[in-house]
Amino acid sequence: MYQTVALSVIVCLFTVCSSACSKSCVCIEDKATCRTPNPSTIVLSDTIREVVLHGVNALFLTNKTFSDKQQWAKVQTLEIWASGASLGSRVFKGLSNLTYLGYHNEHMYFTKYDTLYSLHKLKEFDFSGNIFIYERNFSNSMYSASLPQVNKLTLTGLGSRYNIIAGERFFQGIAGRDIQRNITYLDMSNISFSSLDLKAFIKSGLCNSVNEVYLRHALFKVIHLPEEPCSSLKVIDISDSNLSKTFLKWLFGAKKRVQCLFAKFNFNVEEMYFNGLGKYMVTPPLYEVDFDLTSCPFKIKKFSLENNLIKRLNFTVKLHNDTQKTVEWISLSGNMIEFLSPQFLSPSTNLQYLDVSSNQLHKMQVYYEHTFELLIKNNTKMKVLKLNTNGINRIPYNMFLTNSELEVLDLSHNNLSSLDFKIDHLTNLKVLNLSYNAVHSIDVHTRKSMEKLAAAPNFLLIDLSNMPYICSCDDDHMETIEWIYTNLDTFISSPREGYMCTMQGERLNIFQNALKNTKSYCRVQNIKSKLAISLPIVCFVLLICLVIFFKIQSFRRRQRKKKNIRHQIEVGEFPKKFVAFLSFSADDAELIVNKILPRLNSELQMKTGTSRVLVCSGDRHFRPGFELGEEIIRCIEDSAVIILAVSKHFCQKEWCRKEVQETYDQNKPIVLLFLERVEHAEMGKVLQKLSGRYAHASWIADSDGGHIEPEWSILCDALLDLTAEQSEKTTFQLKCLL
Repeated sequence: MYQTVALSVIVCLFTVCSSACSKSCVCIEDKATCRTPNPSTIVLSDTIREVVLHGVNALFLTNKTFSDKQQWAKVQTLEIWASGASLGSRVFKGLSNLTYLGYHNEHMYFTKYDTLYSLHKLKEFDFSGNIFIYERNFSNSMYSASLPQVNKLTLTGLGSRYNIIAGERFFQGIAGRDIQRNITYLDMSNISFSSLDLKAFIKSGLCNSVNEVYLRHALFKVIHLPEEPCSSLKVIDISDSNLSKTFLKWLFGAKKRVQCLFAKFNFNVEEMYFNGLGKYMVTPPLYEVDFDLTSCPFKIKKFSLENNLIKRLNFTVKLHNDTQKTVEWISLSGNMIEFLSPQFLSPSTNLQYLDVSSNQLHKMQVYYEHTFELLIKNNTKMKVLKLNTNGINRIPYNMFLTNSELEVLDLSHNNLSSLDFKIDHLTNLKVLNLSYNAVHSIDVHTRKSMEKLAAAPNFLLIDLSNMPYICSCDDDHMETIEWIYTNLDTFISSPREGYMCTMQGERLNIFQNALKNTKSYCRVQNIKSKLAISLPIVCFVLLICLVIFFKIQSFRRRQRKKKNIRHQIEVGEFPKKFVAFLSFSADDAELIVNKILPRLNSELQMKTGTSRVLVCSGDRHFRPGFELGEEIIRCIEDSAVIILAVSKHFCQKEWCRKEVQETYDQNKPIVLLFLERVEHAEMGKVLQKLSGRYAHASWIADSDGGHIEPEWSILCDALLDLTAEQSEKTTFQLKCLL
């Protein structure tokens, strides 16, 4: 029951409140937003303090529009969007408690001299968007009205379809006639000034109150410069404005005395914003200018030259002793700066904030690395440094050596491939932004430096996101991924989705499955690696074992064959009549018959255990009456191995050459026995081939009648081995024929 009553009361109250708000309005709490050409038809509740009017026809605005209804006297904020060629007399009468008034009419040309009467409590007047208003009408209305409490005046776009003459009448109207207004904020942006007389600005008394002047997106044809300072002015902003080429040429080319005369108006200014002046013209070549301002006692704290198409700042600025201590904040972002001289920054010994982001300082870093390293060496009180978006691929190791008070260091959106610069002394660092660089891994020294900084009393946040990290089995890669994973909740800033790595072409989230997948992959690779190392070794060992095995088998087989041959010879079962046929020249018969043949035969008999003749020679075994050629063929066929006793006589004899050729044709094993030194050219073609291919024996003459090399035992073993091989070859050929 009680819940039903409470609900009924709420519905009733809502209905009453809604009925107090006109149908053309939407009322929420103390604010009413209405759309109507005639504001006099609007009914407001007593709680409304803020009203926004859309679609108002200026013809319906009279001196009774707001005065006939008492509710308007309680309104404190009024914003009007209107149409119509003029604004009538005392149209704001009845708004006795109004502190903010905004009136915007893109079609208005005229105002009455007493249009702004009765606004005694107005503190902020926004007269922006009135692009067709005549400056004379506006100035007269402002000059005639008292507006004793107005301190903030916005005139954006005032008469921008014309060229405004901002002279004595204009500024005196703003300052007030009988009562000097305490204007502290003045916005004259988006205005085309055919003439801007700053002398009249001072004369009007505005320099006794105005703290901030905004002239953004303005056009200046002529500027009249005073030779005295504006005592109250603290902030001036002419960003994105169009200054005349003549004025800029005069300004930057002026001599020291003239520069100070111009600057005198700004001696007390603490913040200057000269951004975007390069949109309308190429900024003057500042590297050819020498600014000697030692006689100009500026009190400037903040200075901004953003988006001015500046390419080089290769010059020295000489500042007044007091100014060296006051400059705290400089922004040069959004230009095209390729070179920034340390001498431009050095005089500002108290500089704490420097923004040189979105430039092209990578060219300075590449071509003038030593100068780049000294860029902020003298700015020892620096707290915020922004070098992001400069395409820098390397930071010199000692670049921040003297900047131990740094709290914010932004190096993001560059091309840094390593982080091997000194940071462990930056114990005051709170933010280190290294995101969007080209770092694949972080070395152990840098990781330890970051851990050391994170352990300092100040809470350090490091952004290492959006890097091309690699998930691989490389130690640096693996340690980097593990380190990031471990320290996310301590000092490495999120979001987590910005930390990805690449493994075999696949992108993995470091804080989800990257570490697990990488370790699993590396275990497999480790096994493959060990197999890749061990398998060749095992195969090599097996191959050596096989080679040794076959060598042993071959040796044993030869030994068996040799033993078998010897046994066959001993028992008379050897298929050949002779082991060897000794071919020699008749001129060498004495040496052969007396020395070599008997010894060779006896050595073979001793090794085979037989008494039969084992060496055939032509003189002893040719059958009388048979053709010599046939006998040579028969003896060679009956012998397993052929020994050629080579001498100069042998090479000259026709029958000896026939024996050599026949032996070669029958593919018999041949052993060359040189009886003397024979030149290569003296041999026949077959002997030349044989001497170059096979080892040979030699007869060496000595005092004992001569000896053979190698010794008889080795020669006989070789003859028997060759006999065994010949026997095996013959057996294989017979098997093939069968």
